[in-house]
Amino acid sequence: MKSYRSVWFGAFLATGAAVAVIGGNIENRDAFAGQPAVQAEPTVASLATQQDGFKWGMTHAEVIKIHNQVNGIFDRDYNPILAKMQPGVRMDAVEKERDALKTAFQNNFLQFKDTPTGYDTTALRGEYSYRNKESVQLVTRAGKRRFFFYIGDTPGERLWKIYDEVKLVDGGPLGKSFAEANQKLTVQVGAPGAVRGADEAKGFPLPYLGWQDAASHLRLIDRSGEGIAAVVVEDKQVLSALPQLRSAKSEDLFAMDPALAAATRGGLSDPNARVDAGAPAPTKKKK
Repeated sequence: MKSYRSVWFGAFLATGAAVAVIGGNIENRDAFAGQPAVQAEPTVASLATQQDGFKWGMTHAEVIKIHNQVNGIFDRDYNPILAKMQPGVRMDAVEKERDALKTAFQNNFLQFKDTPTGYDTTALRGEYSYRNKESVQLVTRAGKRRFFFYIGDTPGERLWKIYDEVKLVDGGPLGKSFAEANQKLTVQVGAPGAVRGADEAKGFPLPYLGWQDAASHLRLIDRSGEGIAAVVVEDKQVLSALPQLRSAKSEDLFAMDPALAAATRGGLSDPNARVDAGAPAPTKKKK
């Protein structure tokens, strides 16, 4: 059997590194009011800052280490707070809070095998698939929920997508509205994004504004109905190879078992149920 990496590399060579241009109508035009529709996603100099120092191809253990090691991300979050405190009960409580976050993140790794998950009822449905060696980690910090998506056999899985849910609030990193988020991200990357329609088969379950550089693809998704803007940066090599990597096609994991569906076709009846007055009496089948 071919390894994941050989399948991925072969698929990449066959499809190329460029992200396919997505056609079709925008499903929610109100979300992008005033944004000019352009034919191609702009290629900017670099989207590296959107990755916050994480590199495509990292394993989930390497991502954990960056967060949990001495002077790692969690320590840097808490060090300024602890530096202002005197040793004692309050400092101990803050240190325990920090250490609890480290433990929670270390244990927060979910593989999308063949059992439905809580993610299926969220806006992230369509950002992953089942039975294709995909997995996710979640961390909440710095005013956002960040999801790290991986693909490949564990423990050799590779990071290929970072999905941030950023709260739209006054003074927040992306402002208080989707329009402000668009303006801020446009300034950050140096060009206005392209309006693109949803195309779940290609890994885009919702309409978005898009950018790209040589290695990465960036999406800004309007979820302002939830008070959120989603910023998604992803590896273009994996993205272009998704049709091959997701060989196990999606199915309704909540669907009724076919045998049970066949047995109950025509509806279930309760032999003890009361028959309403005036309703026709059930007829017996002739032997």
